[in-house]
Amino acid sequence: LQNWLADNDDIYILSLDGATWADTIVMIANTDSYFYEQVDEDSDDFWYYKYCEDEWELFEAFEEISGSMRGYLEENKAAFTNLQTSEYTEAFESHCAKIIESCLNAALRFGENVRADFPDLMLNVNVREYLDGEEREEIFAKLNNESSLREYAEHIDEFI
Repeated sequence: LQNWLADNDDIYILSLDGATWADTIVMIANTDSYFYEQVDEDSDDFWYYKYCEDEWELFEAFEEISGSMRGYLEENKAAFTNLQTSEYTEAFESHCAKIIESCLNAALRFGENVRADFPDLMLNVNVREYLDGEEREEIFAKLNNESSLREYAEHIDEFI
């Protein structure tokens, strides 16, 4: 965040974002200036560009963590994937839940450290195509204030 703030004084949201298959964690953020370059306030896509991590400006991969995640998946391939059906197992689902919980805990601690200096910064944890709207709202509620949650929840169908 400090590196990004050197060049961007209008960051409004930051998210820990994971891949659906649990092999990557990245940090993604967006700025007001980039957001308003992409969309007008009266656009039908306004909320999509505001809250959809895929459309944000700033991106930083956690290569070391992601490498460890990929190694762990490879080591547990037989436990995480049904070799006959190629479907993920309950063990994989449990593993994903632990990753999401770890990311949420990291985001909560991060928020505790930056709230005094950035009280309006919204935080999130997302795993594309894995978390449904209700789960995303629950996570967002734990990380943000009530007014941010109301806006997020009111428009969630427009960006997930």
